[in-house]
Amino acid sequence: MENELIYERSQLINTSVADRWGRLRPSSMLAMLQEAAGEQCHLLGLGGDYLAPKGLFWAIIRQSVQINRLPVIGETLTVQTWPGETTKVAYPRYYVGRNERREELFRGVALWLLMDMETRAMVLPGKGGVLVPGIHLEGELPMPRSIAPANLPQHIQRQVRYTQLDTNGHMSNTKYLDWMEDLLPAQFHKERQLASVQISYLAEALEGQKIDLQWGISPDGLLALEGSRPAENDADRIFALKALYRKL
Repeated sequence: MENELIYERSQLINTSVADRWGRLRPSSMLAMLQEAAGEQCHLLGLGGDYLAPKGLFWAIIRQSVQINRLPVIGETLTVQTWPGETTKVAYPRYYVGRNERREELFRGVALWLLMDMETRAMVLPGKGGVLVPGIHLEGELPMPRSIAPANLPQHIQRQVRYTQLDTNGHMSNTKYLDWMEDLLPAQFHKERQLASVQISYLAEALEGQKIDLQWGISPDGLLALEGSRPAENDADRIFALKALYRKL
């Protein structure tokens, strides 16, 4: 049963998914994890073609990745993914990325939710009628927790553009890592590599919306970033993340 629920997807790392220094771009890494998960959901009969008639879609609320090394151009990355045991509110999913020598490059976990297409509200597993078989394997990362609001020193504003939208009509969860990476110059990325990242997705960001980013980074490479948009009474938090960049 365990082997039947482990899905593999391989891809050559080329310039279309690499950064300035030839390493897999973090947003591309998240996209590959998402594609692998989506392909397995389709094979399990739980893909978009099954959910759409029910007025549902999959969304990610939290995820985290621990990175030993990002693959580089010319390497073949194989992503393994499997579903964990469904909780009362979410569908955990785990990932491992390896190169052709089976060297473990990174390991991740994401919490998936069912969302109502019309109301954009969360649908609990017990009410959505969607059953996902789950397994437990050794070495799985702990489920990511929420990230508390922080008072961060630096501010910049970004606007959600068409190319950042996914098929659900909101900003793709992967694109927030592009916003994160753009905060730092190329020389920083040459000297450091992303070692870990944890993200909480709190609300949808829609095309044309202006998102206020607050961020800060410590001398040892610990970066915090959160985005919000103005609301009537208070700022409406969209996402928050914590990342660590290690020196090469």
